[in-house]
Amino acid sequence: MPRISHSELVNVYIIMKYFNRIGMYNPLKYFTEEFAKNIGDRAKEIMTFLYPPVTMYEEAGEIVIEADLAGFNKKDITVRLEKNSISISAERTISTKGIVYMDQRPDKFMKRIRLPLEVDQDVKYSAKYLNGVLVIRVPAKGVRTIEVE
Repeated sequence: MPRISHSELVNVYIIMKYFNRIGMYNPLKYFTEEFAKNIGDRAKEIMTFLYPPVTMYEEAGEIVIEADLAGFNKKDITVRLEKNSISISAERTISTKGIVYMDQRPDKFMKRIRLPLEVDQDVKYSAKYLNGVLVIRVPAKGVRTIEVE
């Protein structure tokens, strides 16, 4: 089966909208609405996979992970340290009033981040959530920062 590119789908959508607007091919209205609804659902699935955006860096012998989690409550966020990865998960209830035309914000997500260095499982690590940003600090095993005098 041949693959259809995104631009071809957009062109079909524009043509369908045009015919619908001028009153031709009224059955196209149904297909247009279903097509638009399906795009919204797929966008939400993709956002759930990509969300949250994460920055990871090393600072003073610690691996620091910053994740943007705007709109989530601190009590609904779970962080788990595993052997060589960190899992971040959260869930929220989004209440809307009226008719929803598009909904791309994920209700829940689970993201596993592979750590580039071995971490010390016995040392306490920290996670702080402030202003929609989760900051996780995990001490790296065998990494020491030497102060230069």
